[in-house]
Amino acid sequence: MGPVCERRNLRLKAFAGLCAAVLMVLSVGARAACEPGPELVTNPGRYGPYYHLCLGLTAAMVDFGSSDREAHAGGQFEVRLQRDSFPVAAPACRGAIILRMPWTAPQKRAYKAKILAKRRLLARIRALEESPDSLLPVAIELNPYMVVRSQAPVVLELTGCNVFFRHADGGYIDHLQPWMRAP
Repeated sequence: MGPVCERRNLRLKAFAGLCAAVLMVLSVGARAACEPGPELVTNPGRYGPYYHLCLGLTAAMVDFGSSDREAHAGGQFEVRLQRDSFPVAAPACRGAIILRMPWTAPQKRAYKAKILAKRRLLARIRALEESPDSLLPVAIELNPYMVVRSQAPVVLELTGCNVFFRHADGGYIDHLQPWMRAP
């Protein structure tokens, strides 16, 4: 392949990456998030089942003074939740439930769009402080710090104080349906 074809191929790949990033940002803003409720959803995963729930965050649930105000490198941040407002039992936890947004590696596809989506989510969480009657649905992943106490109905219990925003391939997943890697 000659230099002209190689440059054109690189430009096409760069354009395709930019299009994917724009579509991801637009879809995060346009698609309806999960619907808050008591239902636990079990999805198959690479190493076993993953347990998810949609949590309707309110200002009363969040300890804003102890939560991150800005996302750190890789889009990481923590939100501290009142333990008694969390819908899954956490008998070993004596303080707040720490809801963590995992780090995203810079080499991940659509890295900038994923970090932007995480920062926007944190801004929406921070905005709850000024809107005490608002509800913000967020998808939560309960693995790995939990045990299954019952299979039918599914009853889980946290083994510590940590839970995660639902994430895959470096990005926040705002729904509870099974996740499939984009081609």
